[in-house]
Amino acid sequence: MCAVRRPKARRWVVKRDIVIIGSGFAGSVLARLLALGGRDVLLVERDAHPRFALGESSTPLAALSLERLARRYRQPDLASLAAHGRWRRNLAGLRCGQKRGFTFYRQHPGEPYANSDANEARFLVAASPDADVADCHWMRADVDAYLVEQARAVGVDYRDRLEIMAAELVPDGLRLHGRHGGREIEIEAGFVVDASGAGEVLARALGIESTGHEVGFSSRLVYAHFEGVEPFADTALGAGACLPAGPYADDRAAVHHLIDEGWIYALRFDDGLTSVGLLIDLAAAGGCQVSSAENPDALWRGVVERYPTLLAAFAGARALPPGLRATARLQRRRRQATGARWAMLPQTFAFFDPLFSTGIAWSLLGVERLAELLMEPVVATTALDRYAALLMAEADQQQALLEAAYTARRDFGVFRELSFLYFASVSFEEIRQRLLDRPPDRRDDTEAAWRGLLGAGDPHWTRLFRDAAGRVAETLVSGSGDARLRFAAWVAAGIRSRNLAGPGASPMHLYGMDTAQLVASSALLGLTAAEMESLLPRLRGSTRVG
Repeated sequence: MCAVRRPKARRWVVKRDIVIIGSGFAGSVLARLLALGGRDVLLVERDAHPRFALGESSTPLAALSLERLARRYRQPDLASLAAHGRWRRNLAGLRCGQKRGFTFYRQHPGEPYANSDANEARFLVAASPDADVADCHWMRADVDAYLVEQARAVGVDYRDRLEIMAAELVPDGLRLHGRHGGREIEIEAGFVVDASGAGEVLARALGIESTGHEVGFSSRLVYAHFEGVEPFADTALGAGACLPAGPYADDRAAVHHLIDEGWIYALRFDDGLTSVGLLIDLAAAGGCQVSSAENPDALWRGVVERYPTLLAAFAGARALPPGLRATARLQRRRRQATGARWAMLPQTFAFFDPLFSTGIAWSLLGVERLAELLMEPVVATTALDRYAALLMAEADQQQALLEAAYTARRDFGVFRELSFLYFASVSFEEIRQRLLDRPPDRRDDTEAAWRGLLGAGDPHWTRLFRDAAGRVAETLVSGSGDARLRFAAWVAAGIRSRNLAGPGASPMHLYGMDTAQLVASSALLGLTAAEMESLLPRLRGSTRVG
């Protein structure tokens, strides 16, 4: 018999200045900006759009980053993503949700949610003065697909269903080996950006080890988009809870339910869908027996059925296809963020937990920084070292905060006081940038992108976040009222010189954007009361891009 000749698989070989692995919002925005700057960019994606993605809740610092990018690169649609009103007017085809701030509830197993007129089991922190300039929940399937198309429109070479299998360093860059269907791919890149997030493509391919600094908590996520979820405030009121009027409707926010097993988030979109996630604290799962092989639906039911009011809110709800899914352990961090010819975006380098919604802002700061560096034909080693050092400091800061928060969540009052470190830090930076940074018609405003998230690099904030977990642990071990008062006093003293927005000042813990508070605190920015009043309109954000 004659041997049958099989045709050899075709090999696609391509060379590019810059290759970006992963077409989530950060990878796609970075690709677009670099193409606008004249760089030859290949953007590769393992999957295809539209597809589900986590990381949906934005914040004011993310809005500032988007507005700076819009001005500097003359891309007005990026500014539209920064505020709910602009989004609805200019990007009406993309689904989003209004996020006025952060809402927290404390639930107890086997008991209906209870809250009195003292508001002891609930607190709200506004992030915007009104709905028009509010932050947004991002329907990532829509946003990511849109941003890929915008990148392609300015000349980015985009290839989907392309999986990078291996990488090797070569004298003038990296050689990537991939697969597209049955076809082998070889890509020679002058520089590679890993925007793959939890995929950690370059770290795996180049053998970049995880950090030796073990994260002090462990959680996994069960998640889905639901239809038919009743606003929790409505359910709670119907069950007899008292909810004193706050600065916004409770559900127009990133809603957090602190429970014995961990916590649950609920992000409501304008079309009525709700993104829901159950974060299971693997060290303190309570009555929830957690197994890596357990069905996500069983995990979800096993927790929610223990909380009567939560169960009532989900009584008529249905998880959209493909239904509930579960992750492995979320916490990860690599030893390196950069090499001679490569860099990771922040959420590829490290991820801890979505408790304070830092993901979108941190990713966009990484985009700003790398866009600036990669406009140059040759990236200086000192510039990459600066980028890597800042990511390391920011990861330290987030890890310290979240380790303290996972300990503190066992006691709602202690958790609430601890959260004021976060809210004072981010609100001080937002207000300072909005009021004091360069006028909005300037496009060279790159300095703000290099300020550390959560005050990373500022010895004052670094010390506070570093010491927080120990202070929380001491307070909980003591368990006394005096210990809780001492902890609250420690937080108040720590944030006093940065507490522009006033977290901790309200006995009801319902915090709006209080202009009187800002005027009274004007000296913290070196302003007089009159100067502060004249600058307050800037808090509504900038829409000018040219």
